[in-house]
Amino acid sequence: MDTLLQDLRFALRSFRRAPEFPLAAIATLALGIGATTAIFSTLNAVLLKPLPYPDPEDLYSIRTTLTDGRVTTGMLSHGELSRLNAPDLPIVRAAGFQTADLTLLRDDGTPQRIRIYGVSEGFFEVFGLPMTLGGFVHDNFVRPAPPQQAAAPAPGAQPQQQARPPAPPVVVISHRIWRDLYNSDPAIVGKPIRFAEIATTIAGVAPRDFDTPHGGDFWFGQQLDKDDINHFFDGFMRLKPGTTLERANTQMAAVMAGLARDFPASDFNRAYVTKPLVAAVVGDLGPILIIVMASTGLLLLLACVNVTNLLLARGAARAREMAVRVALGAGRGRIIQQLLTESALLSAAGAALGAILAYAGVRALLTLGASKLPRLDAVAFDGRVLLFALAALVVSGALVGFAPALRLAGTDGRTLMNESTRSSTGGRGTGRWLSVMTVVEIALAIMLVAGAGWLVRGFANLRNTDLGFATDKRLLFDVSFLGPKYPNPESVRTASRTLMERVAALPGVTAVSATSNFPMRNTPENSLILQFHGGTVDPAHPMGARQRLVSEGYFRTTGTKLLQGRDFEPDDRAGTRPVAIVNKTFVKRYLEGRDPLGVQFSAGYPAPDSRNEVTVIGVVDDIRQKSVSEEAEPAFYSSLSQLPFRRQTFVVVTSVTDLGPQQSAIRGAMREFDPQVAVEFEVLKELVAGTIRRQQLGMTLMLIFGGVAILLAAVGIYGVVAYAVSQRRGEMTTRLALGATPGGVFWLVMKQGAAIGLAGTAIGLGISYLSGRIVASQVYAIRASDPLMLGAAIVIVATITAVATAIPAWRASRMQPSGVLHAE
Repeated sequence: MDTLLQDLRFALRSFRRAPEFPLAAIATLALGIGATTAIFSTLNAVLLKPLPYPDPEDLYSIRTTLTDGRVTTGMLSHGELSRLNAPDLPIVRAAGFQTADLTLLRDDGTPQRIRIYGVSEGFFEVFGLPMTLGGFVHDNFVRPAPPQQAAAPAPGAQPQQQARPPAPPVVVISHRIWRDLYNSDPAIVGKPIRFAEIATTIAGVAPRDFDTPHGGDFWFGQQLDKDDINHFFDGFMRLKPGTTLERANTQMAAVMAGLARDFPASDFNRAYVTKPLVAAVVGDLGPILIIVMASTGLLLLLACVNVTNLLLARGAARAREMAVRVALGAGRGRIIQQLLTESALLSAAGAALGAILAYAGVRALLTLGASKLPRLDAVAFDGRVLLFALAALVVSGALVGFAPALRLAGTDGRTLMNESTRSSTGGRGTGRWLSVMTVVEIALAIMLVAGAGWLVRGFANLRNTDLGFATDKRLLFDVSFLGPKYPNPESVRTASRTLMERVAALPGVTAVSATSNFPMRNTPENSLILQFHGGTVDPAHPMGARQRLVSEGYFRTTGTKLLQGRDFEPDDRAGTRPVAIVNKTFVKRYLEGRDPLGVQFSAGYPAPDSRNEVTVIGVVDDIRQKSVSEEAEPAFYSSLSQLPFRRQTFVVVTSVTDLGPQQSAIRGAMREFDPQVAVEFEVLKELVAGTIRRQQLGMTLMLIFGGVAILLAAVGIYGVVAYAVSQRRGEMTTRLALGATPGGVFWLVMKQGAAIGLAGTAIGLGISYLSGRIVASQVYAIRASDPLMLGAAIVIVATITAVATAIPAWRASRMQPSGVLHAE
C-alpha cells in the first residue's frame, strides 16, 4: 500500500510539472469512455434490462404468416389463440388483444379520444403481475347466445331454466389513469366510466408496471366464439418453466396443422411466428443500438491508442529519468508498476469525466426525441451501467499502459540512456511503436467513418424513398361515427360528407378527404382472398390483396398519382354498381398483360363472395402503407360512399405554413358538428419522420463518433510525424546543409506519413468490408462494398492524414541548419 501511495504521489507531481499531457490524455479517454457508457446505458435500458414481469424470459409475442407468400395481416384469430391453451401444451397461457377507439368524456364534458384494447380471456394472467384492484371474470368473455323462440312446455313438464343474461360491458383501467383521473380511489371498482359511445363500468385497475401494449390505458373483455377465424389479435404467451422455444414451436406447428384441417380456408399454409417479447417491443431499434455500441467500442479503442501514443512519446522524453532509476537499482518491475499506476490514474480521471459526459449525453438524446422510442422513456444509470463504466476504466487503463510498459520491458539501461541522447536506435524503437499505434488509429478511423457513411446512406435512402403520397402542409385527424347518433350506414355516410364539406369551407383549407387506413399508422386492414370473374380459386395458392376504403378525391388530396382510368365520383354511391381502384402492384401481380379497366373480381374472407363483385375503374401508384422500408402489397380501394366505415381518418390539405390556427379552426368546426367528438391532430410530415426516428438516431450518433474518430486520428498522426521529425532533426538539417531543398525535405516527411496512412487504410478497408456485410443486413438498402461510402471514407481519412503530416513536414523544411547543428 505504501508503494502504491508513493507511486500515486509521484504521478501527480509529474502531471503538475507538465499539465498539458494529462489534460489531453484525460480529455481523450473521457470522450471514449463517456460515449461508450452513454450508449451502453441506452442498450441496457432497451435490451438488457428485464421487462417488468415475473420470469420475462418465458414471455413471447405471437404472430402468424402464410408460407405460400400470400398477403396476410400477420395477426391471429381467436381460434388460433384458444387452441394454444390446451393443457397438454408447454404453454402456461396464451392471449391477445385487438385495438379500437372510443371517446372518453371527462367530468366537465370535454371529449378525449382514447385507444381501448379488446383482450381475450387470461390476458393479464399471461404477464404474471397481480391486479391492483379487481379484474375481469370469466363471464366478461362469454359471448351471449342468440335469442331463441321458446317452445310451449309439454303438459306436466318442468319449465326450462332461462339462460343467464350476458355480463354488462366493463373495462379495466391502467394504474396511471386510476391515479391521475380518479385520485387512486380504492372503491373505484363498479363505478361508471363515461364514454360517448357506450355506457360501462370499471372492473379493475391494472398492475402498476403493466405496459402492454405500450401506453395502453383501457382494456375490455372480447366476447368471441372459441373458434372464431377472423384475424385481428396481437398474441402473447408464457411458456412453462424450462421449456425451450424450439420445443414450443414444434408443438405449435402441430396445433396449426389441426387448425388447417378444421379451417382450411383460413389456416392452410399458415404458421405461428414467435419472438421474445423484449425483441417484439424493441423492434429494429435493438440492432441499430448494437451497431452503434460496437462503434463506440471502436471509439474507446481509438482513444486508448491515442493516449498510448502520448505515453510512448512521453516515455521517450523520460528515457534519461528511467535510465538513471535503473542505474540506481530500481527494478524493471518497479518502473513498470509506476507506469501502470500513471495510466490507471489517467483512466480513472477519464472515467470520472466520462461518466459526467455520458449522463449529459443521455439527457441530450432524450431531449432530441429518443424518449419516444421503445423503452427509452427512462434511461437509468443503474448498477449494471456503473459496473460497465468500471470495466471500461480497467480495460482502458490496461490498454493505455500496456504498450509503454512492454516497450520498457524490452529495453535495457544502456539503450534507455542512448535514447535519451537521441540515439537512432532508441528513437527508432519508440518511433516504430508509435507508427504501429498510428496505423491502428487510421484503421479504426476508416471503420468508424465507413460505418457512419453506411448509416447516413441508409437514412438518405429512407428519406428519398418514393412514398406514393405527399407530406407537405397536410393534417390528419380521426373521427369515429359511433353511438346512437349514427344508427345505420346511411347516417355515417351523411355525417362524413357533411363534416368534409364543413372543414373544406374553412379558410386556408384547399382539400379534404377520408380513408379507413392511412399509411404508417399501424391501423389493421382487411386481407382478402380474390376471385376474378369467370375464374376459380386455387386452394393451394389463393390470390390475396388488401382492401382500403377512401372517399372521392382521396388520391388528389394525398398527391397519389392516378395512372389509368378515373377516380371515384359522386355517382359511385350506395345502390350503384360497386367499383374499385387497384394499385400498380395489384396489376403487376395479377393482371400482367391485361387491360385492368373493366376487370371484375370478388373478394372475401375466408373465401371470396361473388355477391361482392366489383369492377375496376382505375389504377393508382403504389403507396408505402406499413413503413418507409416495406414494399407495397397488392391492394384495391373501395368507395366510402358505397361501403361506409365508422372509423375514418380525415386528410386536410392547407395553404398555410403555420398549422396551429388551422387546427383551432377545425376544432371549432368539430364542436359545432358534434361536441362529443374528440379531435387530435397529426402533422403528416411529423408522422413519416417518426417512423424513421430510430434510423435517424443511429445516423446522428455515428456521425458524431466518426467526427471524433477523425479528430483523434489527426492528433495521433500529427504526434507521430512530429516525433519522427524531432528524432531526425540532425539528419534533415545535414541534408539541408549539403544542398537539399526545403521541398525535398518536405516530401521526405510526407512520404513517411503516406506510408503510415496507406497501411492503416488497407487494414481498415478490409475489416470495414467484412463488418459491413453484417451492417448491411440491418440497414435499409446499403451494400458493404458500396464504392461511394468506402471511397468517401478513404478521401476523408487521407485528407486528414495529409493535413496532419503537412504541418510537421512544413516545419522540418523551414529548419535552420546552423542553429540545429550548433545545438546538437
